[in-house]
Formats: sequence, C-alpha cells, structure tokens
Amino acid sequence: MMSRVRQAVKFLGKSGIAFLIALGLYFIFRFTHKVGLEILAWLALIPLGCILVFRILRFVQRNALWSVRNRLLFAYGLMGVLPVILLFVLVGLGTWAAINELAIYLATSELNRRIGALNAAINAVRSFPSNHRDAAATEIVKGFSHDFPNLTLQISDTAGQHRYPPESQEIQVPTSWGDVNGLLVLDHHFYGWAHYKGNNEEITALAPLSDEMIENLVPHLGAISLFEDPKEKDSEGRTLGNRAAAAGSYRSIVAGHSSNPDMKFSVTPPQSDARHRTQLPPPAFRFDVPTLWPATLPHHHLDEPNKTSEGVIWIYSRPSAVLGSIFTGTEFLRGVLFDAFVTVTIIFLVVELVAVIIGVQLARRLTNAVNQLYEGTRRVIYGDFSHRIPVRAHDQLGELGHSFNQMTGNLERLLAVEKEKERLQTEIEIAREVQGQLYPKEAPPIYGLKLTVRCDPARMVSGDYYDYQDLGHGKLVFAIGDVAGKGISAALLMATLAASLRAQVGQRQPHPAEGNGAPELEVAGLVSTLNKQLYAHTSPEKYATFFFALFDQEKRTLTYTNAGHLSPLLIRNGTVTPLDSNGTVVGAFPFAKYDESSLTLGPGDLLICYTDGITEPENAYGEMFGEERLVELVKKYANREDHEIVGIVLDAVRTWTGTPELHDDMTMLIARGVKPA
Repeated sequence: MMSRVRQAVKFLGKSGIAFLIALGLYFIFRFTHKVGLEILAWLALIPLGCILVFRILRFVQRNALWSVRNRLLFAYGLMGVLPVILLFVLVGLGTWAAINELAIYLATSELNRRIGALNAAINAVRSFPSNHRDAAATEIVKGFSHDFPNLTLQISDTAGQHRYPPESQEIQVPTSWGDVNGLLVLDHHFYGWAHYKGNNEEITALAPLSDEMIENLVPHLGAISLFEDPKEKDSEGRTLGNRAAAAGSYRSIVAGHSSNPDMKFSVTPPQSDARHRTQLPPPAFRFDVPTLWPATLPHHHLDEPNKTSEGVIWIYSRPSAVLGSIFTGTEFLRGVLFDAFVTVTIIFLVVELVAVIIGVQLARRLTNAVNQLYEGTRRVIYGDFSHRIPVRAHDQLGELGHSFNQMTGNLERLLAVEKEKERLQTEIEIAREVQGQLYPKEAPPIYGLKLTVRCDPARMVSGDYYDYQDLGHGKLVFAIGDVAGKGISAALLMATLAASLRAQVGQRQPHPAEGNGAPELEVAGLVSTLNKQLYAHTSPEKYATFFFALFDQEKRTLTYTNAGHLSPLLIRNGTVTPLDSNGTVVGAFPFAKYDESSLTLGPGDLLICYTDGITEPENAYGEMFGEERLVELVKKYANREDHEIVGIVLDAVRTWTGTPELHDDMTMLIARGVKPA
C-alpha cells in the first residue's frame, strides 16, 4: 500500500500535490462561505491545473503514444473519424440554426407585415379631407376587421377627438410621442399600433393581438407565443430580466405540451392569465422532433414615450413544418429529395466505415512491419546478424522486409570482411615495424657533409627509400629512391632495394686494415649490379627510380649516378643547378647502362634530393605544386636549420593540396656542405 502511495506521489510531483491541496482548500472555503479565500484558492488552481494538464499530456505522449500503432490510430482518429463527427455536428448545428432563423423570420415578418398595415390605415385616413374623415374612418375599420377584429382609430384635431368605433375606449397618448409604428404593451397585453403626429392633429391606430392571432400568423407552422419581459424581483431583490422570462416561458410551453397526449400545448405567459392551445404538426420522419426556438422583439409602453423594451417570441414547431412553409413543391418532390439525402448519407457512412476498416488493416500491417523491424534491429544490436524477417507480401512493406534481410546479410559479410581487414591491418603494422628497421638508426656522420632526411608515407608503409652509410676514411654514401606504386607491394620492393644496396656497399666497402689505399667504390658499377639483381628477383612491372652518391671529404667531391630519379637541385650562392641524369630506372631492363658524374661540394652548398610526392600533388584546380615553388621555398629559408627547411616544405605541400590525407609518399633529403671538424 505504501509503495503505491509513493508511486502516486512520485507521479504527481510537487505541482500535482500542490494542485490537490489547492483544490481541497477551494471546496473548504466554498462550503464555509469565505469568499476572499475561495477566490485566492481559485487563482492558485488555474496555473497549477495548467501545469498538471501539461504533465499529463506529456505522460500520455511518452507512454500511450510511444507505440507506432497507437500513434497511427490516434492520427487516423484525428484525420478520419473526428472530422466526420464534427462534420455531422456542424451540419446538424447549421441545419438547426438555419431552420431556427427561418421559423423566426416567417413569424416576425408576418407580424411586422400586419402591424405595418396599421400605418397604412393612418395614411389612408390622412388622405381624406376633414369633412369626409368620419365616413372614411368607419370604412377603414370595417375593412381591417378581418386582420384586426377590434381595431380602434382615434383622431384628435381642431374639431375635437373622435374614436372609431365610437364605443371604443379613449387612448391616452402622451404628448411627447411622435410618429411610431410597432408593438405596444398596455395592461400586460400586446397591441399593434401606429401613431401619427402632425401640426394640428394626431391619429392613433390600436389593435389588440390575441393569442389566436399570434398562433395563426403562419398557418401549420406550430405554436407561436409572444411575452413581455417581466420585471420581477428574486428573493435577494435582483431583477430577473430577459433570461428569467425566457426560462419561465420555455418551462411553461414544454410542460403544457408534455402533459397533453393530443399533441396540443398550453402557454401561460408570466404576465398574462390567457391560455391557448394549438395543434403541433405531425412528424414527417423519424427525426422530425419538435423544437422550441426563442427570439426577441422590441415593443413600446404607452407611458414611456420613444423608448423600446425587449419582448420574447417563442416558436414551437418541427423542421418539416418550417421547410413546408417555405418550399411550395409537391409532397412527391419533397419525398424524392429526402430519399436522395438519406441515400447519400447512407453511402457516406458506408464509405466511411469501409475507410475505417481499411485504415485499421493498414495500421495493423504497418505496425506489424515496424514491430518486426524493431525486433530485428534489437537482435542486430546484440550481434545476431542471422535473424531474418518473414516476408509474406509483395508490396513496399514486403520490399522493406527484403531490404532488411539483405542488410543483415551484407552486415554478416561486412563483419567477415572487417575481421579480415583487422588481420591485414595487423600484418601491415608488422610490415611498418619491419620497414622502420630498414631505415638508418643512427644520425649520419659529418664528413664535411651534413645530411638531413625525412619521409612521410601516404599510407602505413612507404614506397620511398633513403639510406646512408659510413665507409670510413672520410667517405660517406647516401641514396634516395622511389618505388613504383604504393602500399605493401611498394614496401616489399623497397625492402628488396635496401637489402641489395647494403649488400653491394658491404661487398665494396674497404677493410679497415687496408687504410686509404683501398680500391675506390664505383658508383655506376654498383647501380648497374643493383639493377640486374632487382630485375632478376622481382616481377617485370616492378621498378624504382634511384639516386646514389659517394662523398669524399678529402677531395670534397660528390660522385653520383641518377637512375631515372628526379634531378636533385644544387643551390650555390643563390643559383640553382639541377644534376645530371645518368640512366634509366633500376629493375626494369637488365641491359641498362649507367654513367656517373662528379662535382665539388663546398661549405654552404645545398643539395636538395626529393621524390615526386613533393612536386606532383595538385590543388583543387588541378595545378601541381611544382619544382619552382620548391626552389623558392628552399632559397627563401636557406639560412634556417635543415630540419626546419624540410618541415616548411612538407607543410607547404599539405596546404597546397588542402586535404590532410597524402596522395603519395613524400621524402626529402638535404645535403649541406660544411667545414670539417
């Protein structure tokens, strides 16, 4: 029990508890008649109630509408069922309002027409000269006796006052009345009256309106009653007004009808003892129910000149009676129109029912498909890629199921590929570590020549190659190369090239005991031998560009062979000189011949060796970085440290391409001539 209470308190929250407390205080103050505190409690209930309603709506949205099925049914109800209900309500209200206004219009227009005839009677009297008015007035009263049986004409002029018929009572009209025409209440009875006031004469026409006359204003319409608003006081001395009068009239009419099994009703106006009965028209169809329609009519009081008061007219009729009073077509035509209306309504309801059935079935199919997809995705989340959705239809939902099954199948294959990729990645990591062992581990010695080199691979392993070795006796060899291709194959060929070069250099390296008289290493011969070995132990399409150089500190000469590599650049005193090319690439042709060249490299001279990964990258417009930009950068920063120059050049190339990913391996070697230590 306590757990449920705690759950309810948690659900209500602070705002819900505050709302319940304010609601309890409101009822307490209301029953104890503490008006001020009751108002304060009510003012507190308004914001707390809004907050509570908002929380309830959010709870419904998060829980009841979490399911797609509930959301679809809710949306279909809003878009399909609710508009139909509102349409019927709107049509019903519109029909009721239209018939109401038509009934009121029929009754009031006929009443106004008859009252307006009194004004015509006055105008007829005025049209006769004074000596003929007696006979004319008598004839006019007789002529209006059908519509107004008790019509009274009163003429006051210089000759005195005359009434027609003579036995009628005198009408005491205050002098402040002017020309007027309409309803008049006199001694709690309604009269139709018209009054004319000229320079020397006044003419008044007054006709009582009996209950029978009011009921028969529109034949076969129903019961029509006319009441004056009471000025009664309630127990606290407050005036009841129009609303109380209307309520009392409605109760009297309905009570009179419900107590009369002969379909007649009796009306007892609040201010009159007269009662009347009328025959309510029989119903034309099942839903032709009797309806009571009220309206207000202005009227005058004789003792309140030029002032109007509101009266109430009640019309108790049926829709068929109202329409029958307006439309004069035959009963057959009305029946046909009614049957057509009923038929269209039935068809509309049948179509709506079919739409509801189709909508529910579609919602079930959609929600079943969504539920299957939900279950499938949950299984995929937990690694079950073998789950498949059963497909029973060949529509878009079925295709969606096929797509999910294909996706899970592809995920299974991708998972296998990913595992294979992880295995290859591990092997590539091993290859990168192995390749790292092939590069020199120690800084190159400075024998009048300072070497600085950096290699940035485009992938985890590189196809660019560089190496240097100390031959002793002030001699140093170094090389740079670029293997065709990228990735593992290029790295393998690079490893073969490095192993072959070190083997060749080791065979030609003089023994320390031989001293300076050891035979010189032939640069061109070493490259030629290296070419034959690569060709013999690699596939025909594998080759590499290669630059190999020997520096002699004593002679300060640099002997080199350029085997198809980009020409290194010699920068001396601001002048740039590209080195010679002495042969084609290595590993492509076994019969290739190589020459060697020699130059003197003094202190301050710079030799720039690089691969095509520096000069060939393109920007967004397809323009290569180029050798000229490389030369400008090196000349501009020639006085910087060599490792700074290398960093500036590589950063400039990356900025030029605009992408962090390299398209090719970038390797740069700088050989700077220095004074021997």
